[in-house]
Amino acid sequence: SEKVLSLHDEKNGFLVHGHVEDLDGILKKSRVLLAPLRFGAGIKGKIVDAWRCGCPVITTPVGAEGMRDMSNAGVTSGTEASWGGRIVMNEDDFVSNAVSMYYDKTLWYECQGQARSLVNTLFDRNKNLSIVDHAINDALVNMDDRRRLDLVGSLLWHQNFRSTEYFSRWIELKES
Repeated sequence: SEKVLSLHDEKNGFLVHGHVEDLDGILKKSRVLLAPLRFGAGIKGKIVDAWRCGCPVITTPVGAEGMRDMSNAGVTSGTEASWGGRIVMNEDDFVSNAVSMYYDKTLWYECQGQARSLVNTLFDRNKNLSIVDHAINDALVNMDDRRRLDLVGSLLWHQNFRSTEYFSRWIELKES
């Protein structure tokens, strides 16, 4: 938006690029990705992209949800043992951690290494592809049993395939 683009301040080194064609190129040249997320769920693509390009991330606990090696799930803010950046709780910590990440080369290299390690651990293509492939094959092989045991599916298919009609009616009533 125009409001975000107006924050661009080249003199002070705060660059707002707006839309870019080559995101990887920008991330590979960046020192830190700021992701002050207040809502969202699951894997955050912007964080994975930054990590994949070797760029540490400063984010909130919401930004870190679904993005951690669960063997370190008990780690708290500011002391992340193996998270590719810093997870902070408030604005002051966000700013101070962003500045530290930008200027402290030792911290930056440590977090960059942790980020790459997490990408390899959590998002390994071969490992995850085999899990998805196994789940699909299992569903296909056991389809009749799955359908027989699917109570909700059976209820929706009841009444001569009119579940869509009833669902539409429910939405209309809910919205009125």
